[in-house]
Amino acid sequence: MKPLQFKPFSLGRKIPAPLNGYLKGLAVSSTPSYGVISPYDSNTRSTLLSLAQQSISTPLSQRFQEDPKRAERYSAEIGPLFVDYSKHHIDSNILDTLCTIARNRGVTTQLAALRTGAHLNNTENRAVNYPSLRRWAVDQQSGDSAIDSMYSNMAALVNDIHSGKLRGQTGKAFTDLVNIGIGGSDFGPRLICDALSNQDEPLLKTHFAANIDPSVISEVLATVPAETTLFIVASKSFGTQETRSNATAARNWLCSELKCDDVDQHFIAITSRPESAKTFGIREDLILTVPEWIGGRFSVWSGFGLAIALSTGMENFLAFLGGGHDIDQHVEYSPLESNIPVILGLLDVWYRNAWGISSQAVLPYEHHLKLLPIYLQQLFMESAGKSVSSDGEILQHGTGGVIWGTEGTNGQHSFHQLLHQGSDTIPCDFIASLHSYNPVGEQHQNLIANCFSQSLVLMQGQSAAEIETSLTSNGMPAVDAKKLAQHKAMLGNRPSTTILMNQLTPRALGALIALYEYRLFSASFVWGINPFDQWGVELGKQISQTLMGALSGKESPELDSSTAQLITRYKQAQQT
Repeated sequence: MKPLQFKPFSLGRKIPAPLNGYLKGLAVSSTPSYGVISPYDSNTRSTLLSLAQQSISTPLSQRFQEDPKRAERYSAEIGPLFVDYSKHHIDSNILDTLCTIARNRGVTTQLAALRTGAHLNNTENRAVNYPSLRRWAVDQQSGDSAIDSMYSNMAALVNDIHSGKLRGQTGKAFTDLVNIGIGGSDFGPRLICDALSNQDEPLLKTHFAANIDPSVISEVLATVPAETTLFIVASKSFGTQETRSNATAARNWLCSELKCDDVDQHFIAITSRPESAKTFGIREDLILTVPEWIGGRFSVWSGFGLAIALSTGMENFLAFLGGGHDIDQHVEYSPLESNIPVILGLLDVWYRNAWGISSQAVLPYEHHLKLLPIYLQQLFMESAGKSVSSDGEILQHGTGGVIWGTEGTNGQHSFHQLLHQGSDTIPCDFIASLHSYNPVGEQHQNLIANCFSQSLVLMQGQSAAEIETSLTSNGMPAVDAKKLAQHKAMLGNRPSTTILMNQLTPRALGALIALYEYRLFSASFVWGINPFDQWGVELGKQISQTLMGALSGKESPELDSSTAQLITRYKQAQQT
């Protein structure tokens, strides 16, 4: 089979123009490609370049032919998950090299520091200790009084609502729940509630409102009963514009529908700033306080998972935490060479920095994981979308790439053409459940067959010569067969990971999310970035407040001609 013909390296290529100004004066021995590892020592860099060049000329199908035990060698069970990463450009030499880089870059040290609550989020001077959140599911204690108090209060709230002790303004028990949040306060609970909705009827019918677009909250409010709807206002700072606006709209609607001003028992706040929630009008006994260090995109493990517990039950939320704890244990006690989340993170580094690949597709062949690619977009792109090291130095190598995807088999009728025959190599994650909660004939078996076939074809491909032979044997003229074969040929040699679970349970879901978190952490530590902050989202928020004044005509800031023109058109439209 013909190997991939492309050049991932371009040692003489200049740094992209936006970075030129930053890099002036830096002592760089040779101008690196933005995507090729450069801050590491020259020997490591040379080794990686050599390994990558060798890998390009070694087809994946050849690796399987030469090593009958390859699949067994590069796959493992980890908690309730089975991870097969054998269809990657990896061998023992490559893996040893990547693990050596990880040790030299302090990955093991930083993972250990994460478990002890070290201030790895140095730009915000905050601790990071997500394993302590998941440990609570096992011991009902975490070693941190703030975490223990949060979970105890959360369990009490869940019990009061499910038992009917806490009721609506008219005395009726709650039937519906609206989670008002955005970003991590929305993506995580939304994903988990949807993923687990295929098992039992929800204890509360759960809805989500995130976007500030007025259509979102309006459409949610049009579907819920005022007397029996509970609202969660989820905002760590309790200053998030979208959340406050939607919460205000919900309160005004509820007061109007119930024809009273006292609707306090319909609102619960989740925040790290309880005083701000009280000022907003949330009753003190209905405020669930979370520690300040918990970041939004990692907050599903905390009190921000309240919607999950209310929708599916506290026991399911604890099982979700338990699945994450399974991964914590694996990461803590497994050497790098067999540490699955770390290896997946190192593969991300390998492809990003040695192959020049900046895109990753996540393809769940499980309908109730359809929101997973969206969740992972925030997890990876907000965390690893950095061009500055944790020490504030401008990086000369690529970091996080683009995460995208959708559920199978829908994607096969959409973008899989690009995956199979496009000019770019895009590593893929295939995720599937071996059992369906909703079996219908052979449909689930067909789904699994499609999942496995996609990774097989990406790896193996089909040469033009094979296709040409098949076409001519079926009677097509040789000239036509030769021409059509070029269009139908699949180069193959494209890497993928397959992650299987027996069934989509709360525990398996927790393990899956934690697996991806550790993968992100491991790659970020090699890259030398802080994955726990997200300063890149702040300036746009600040500017929007200035533009609000301009749109209303109250302010006249100096603006570029394009933005001024857009504002003028908006104001004119409001007058018609």
